[in-house]
Amino acid sequence: MLIYRIDHVGQVTPDLDAQVALLEGLFGFTRVRSWDSPEEGCRGVRLEVPGSWGQAWEVLEPVGEGSAIQAWLDDHGGRAGLHHIGAETPDIDAVRADLETRGIKPTAGVRGRWLEASLSPPEHGPGVLFRLRGPGALGMCGDDDAVPETTETRDAPSLGIVALDHVCQAFPDRDELARWYADLAGFVPIWRTPMDEHPDMADLVLNIPGSAVCWEIIMPRGEDSFIERFWDRNGAAAHHVTFEVADWDRAMAACAHHDTPTFGENEGSTDGAAWRDAFIHPKHTGGVLVQLFWEERPGVWVRSDKIPAPWT
Repeated sequence: MLIYRIDHVGQVTPDLDAQVALLEGLFGFTRVRSWDSPEEGCRGVRLEVPGSWGQAWEVLEPVGEGSAIQAWLDDHGGRAGLHHIGAETPDIDAVRADLETRGIKPTAGVRGRWLEASLSPPEHGPGVLFRLRGPGALGMCGDDDAVPETTETRDAPSLGIVALDHVCQAFPDRDELARWYADLAGFVPIWRTPMDEHPDMADLVLNIPGSAVCWEIIMPRGEDSFIERFWDRNGAAAHHVTFEVADWDRAMAACAHHDTPTFGENEGSTDGAAWRDAFIHPKHTGGVLVQLFWEERPGVWVRSDKIPAPWT
């Protein structure tokens, strides 16, 4: 199978209006269309992510009886969180056949226009959920008949996001999962940290052909790794989503204005250029761990001092 474009990150919430207000305010996202689809069991809003042309953020709230979105919320204790990654593929029927040969049973969306499946190795349990559709403008969240929206200019400061950089997934063996994604969907490994660079983790990043969004895999190492604890609770789930900001001081000022604390701050210099990063806890973002980074020059935050992946 081939994934040639990441379309959106899908988030589920019990309070659509409050979550959209947060994304418009602190994050500076722009609402572009909305829908109410009892057939799909949800209403939702699509928002543009600054600097991420073609990749959006969609927020879904359950509606109606028997809503699969409501079932997901119930399974997660009513807590909001990252629900799926929306992507396009050139041949949805070929995708279904390929997944089934690998022991992955996809679920068909309403009217069969999209498929939903975890793309992680099935022997490791559920992983990150993907919604996959064929080419074109067909909705996969009930947004086939979405209404275009305009957003009023907001005076409050925002993070100054300029790109959705990557989605990060936890897994016990980064090379095993990277090879799986490379074989399954053509993901291309582009860099990895040396095994001994961090005391509790090692990571590897893959490019998704046709998309500006990358895929990071983090694996535990050493004793009492935070990734091991995350794995014990969540399995092969998405760990965080990372955004690039244009100005670090502006981003921190926006967090202070919106009473949003950060944690895990790091700073350094690579090839003579500075970089900084930090996290925002899921309780302040609607259930998604968010990482922010700034770099003085493109490529210095994570890439120029890393060793290449062992295969191409």
